[in-house]
Amino acid sequence: MPKTSRKSRESKRTRVRRSPEEARALIISAAERVFATHLPDVVGLKEVAKEAGVSHALITHYFGTYDALVEATLEKRFHAVRDSLVPTILKMIAAQADVNEMLGAHRRAIREAASDPTTVRLAAWALLSGRVEADDFFAHRVQGLKLLADALSARSKAPREDLEFALVASFAIAAISTSGRRAFAAALGRRASRELDEGFEERARRMFAAFLR
Repeated sequence: MPKTSRKSRESKRTRVRRSPEEARALIISAAERVFATHLPDVVGLKEVAKEAGVSHALITHYFGTYDALVEATLEKRFHAVRDSLVPTILKMIAAQADVNEMLGAHRRAIREAASDPTTVRLAAWALLSGRVEADDFFAHRVQGLKLLADALSARSKAPREDLEFALVASFAIAAISTSGRRAFAAALGRRASRELDEGFEERARRMFAAFLR
């Protein structure tokens, strides 16, 4: 019977035992690193397993499918945005902030998320793959949006439909102008800069203030 090498014995002794939560977190973190440079459809379980230092079988055990792993990674990103935004909204509600202040805080949170290439890449994947067509795909991942809409309704006499439109339009402006800031600036014959961003935000603020007046 062949002898086990010393290196093999040491590897077995030092093997890390992880809880299911730790294993899932390890795999999702590895997926985030892989998706930071590649769209999910360009890579697969092989690349994520290699980055995490685990087997394909372990990923399948915890996530079932590759798509489920990608969605879990995207959900982690959405939760980070929600977890940073919801406390801000609650503080602004307590401080009796007005509608424009709340919309501005929302745009800042979206800009921060949209400046992260991994979040943008995964959101684009969700859009292009048709996953956002499912009614519940974003509903239980971005619960902060309804909370903000309710807070706006409590602060404004504008119709709920107008407030919801302003919220969605504000979201779109922040996300698209941030993720494509260099391209848009170049198309306008200008250079992307902090001054340009600040001017854009000020005009967005005035536009929504006039619309909801």
